[in-house]
Amino acid sequence: MSAKHLNECISHALKSRNISASTFDEAGFRVFERYGYNAQSVFSAIGKGGCILPIVNAAYLGGADGETTYCSILSVNSVKHEVTLYNPIDDEDMVTDVQSFLGVWNASGANCVAAFPIDEATYFPTMNDLSHIELSPDLANLCEELAEHAHDAWAIERQSEGWTYGPKRNDAKLQTPDMKPYSQLPDTEKQYDRIMATNTIKFLVSHGYKVVKE
Repeated sequence: MSAKHLNECISHALKSRNISASTFDEAGFRVFERYGYNAQSVFSAIGKGGCILPIVNAAYLGGADGETTYCSILSVNSVKHEVTLYNPIDDEDMVTDVQSFLGVWNASGANCVAAFPIDEATYFPTMNDLSHIELSPDLANLCEELAEHAHDAWAIERQSEGWTYGPKRNDAKLQTPDMKPYSQLPDTEKQYDRIMATNTIKFLVSHGYKVVKE
């Protein structure tokens, strides 16, 4: 992810949590690069002590338009619909409207670095690095079809448990806004299925298999 001010945002995010470390490694955090991150996941992550460093257009923070920069989500106030960010350009905290921030973040791709304290009881899977594998246009199209298939399989499974559509996720009522055709999902939601599909195809290619359409 190409953006500025990553180190400053990491240091400030840890300091805001009273952690005397300047890097996530020193703090004992596990780090993930996330693409098309879901807003609800962000709010849940903050509640679990996670650090979320979104990439946004620097102009939103007073910088040059067209450049990208990291910032850090420090807290979310669901009552006032406000989010507190660390602005590395001005080196200060700022409070802004949640929807305004999400709009800017989504426009930049909704990409971020997410870091969480290591929980020894949690399973930590490891995967081979597949980033060097380039897929042909045919296989790239197959990934999108596979992603749609995965969403449909998920929907059928959830419907068999009684889940239906709802404007907001409600576990008590078994409702979710994702109970709709893949084509109607926001891009941030499609990204989950795309990552799974792409990694599956790349895994096959990395192990010497060829996927050929008859």
